[in-house]
Amino acid sequence: MSAHQDLDRSEAATPHKLAEARKRGQVAKSADVVAATVFTAAVTWLYAEGWDAARGLFAVDRSLLAVAGRLDAGTGPLMALASHALLGAGATLVPLFATLVIAAVLANILQTGPVLSTDPVKPDLDRLNAMSGLRRIFSGRTLFELVRACLKLAVLGLVAYHGLADLLARFLRLSALPAPDYVRALVAGTASLGLQMAAALCAIALLDAVYTRREFAQKMRMSKRELRDEHKEREGDPRVRAKMRELQREMRKRSASVSRTRDSDVVITNPTHLAVALRYRHGEMQAPMVTAKGAGALAALMRAIAARHGIPVVQNRRLARELFHRVDVERHVPARLYAEVARIIVWVFAMRQAREPRP
Repeated sequence: MSAHQDLDRSEAATPHKLAEARKRGQVAKSADVVAATVFTAAVTWLYAEGWDAARGLFAVDRSLLAVAGRLDAGTGPLMALASHALLGAGATLVPLFATLVIAAVLANILQTGPVLSTDPVKPDLDRLNAMSGLRRIFSGRTLFELVRACLKLAVLGLVAYHGLADLLARFLRLSALPAPDYVRALVAGTASLGLQMAAALCAIALLDAVYTRREFAQKMRMSKRELRDEHKEREGDPRVRAKMRELQREMRKRSASVSRTRDSDVVITNPTHLAVALRYRHGEMQAPMVTAKGAGALAALMRAIAARHGIPVVQNRRLARELFHRVDVERHVPARLYAEVARIIVWVFAMRQAREPRP
């Protein structure tokens, strides 16, 4: 049954597992979405700025041809001509390259958000293993990717065929056009065909994104045992947590009881490590009651409260230990300690009476 639970990954991945996978660079990302976004951005730029870019390149070529025959043999004029050509071509092509880079970055960020991980680029000797490489090449996954690539190629080829068929009549009239109109028509036709292929790529990318997310979710699924192990790892052993809660409750109870030291009649100490506060009301209580007790820092705090409120502090090691370990807070002193506690209570009351002013 346990082995079956290990193999049966029927539970969705927890946020903790997804976060750990993200740290290792494992996220649901579709390469087709990136490719479709970059291609669409390129075609859109060509449709909007293609003719102006072509004219800019033609202007650079015309200026180069105009001065090419009058150049000297020295390197100075040649460097100036090369710089002019590079600046002219850069002014035309840099916006295109910037558009493609921005499109690629946005396509990745919109899919997964910013992911910063060095795990994918760490050296892995298994990649150099020839047998592992052959198993990857002839695996079912590789065959599936090959079939999927062929299907995508067939869809794009069909779209390109229909797009070229629609543009065929326009291309037949190109020979009758002047050179500028010829280039303008060629750019417009290429952009129109590119937009059709971009639409097909976007549809394929949408399907691939849905499939990639489902595949990643299936890969990240967990078994019931993995869920329990993760819960124990993050939260700790239930028995340990129960014991910690019990200790915390006890500490809160003792801390609250320390504040009742001010209502006590006497504080019995160890003299430094333990402190027990007693209270007695003649005629109201059948025996003195433990109102507070503490050890270490709590005992020091009880002694400070007693000193601040003028409560007597009596040092009695054996009685302090007996009361601390045997009697709970808000419990009466047991009968076997009556005599010893009574002597202290009588002494405290006698001191209190002696301090009271007489009429």
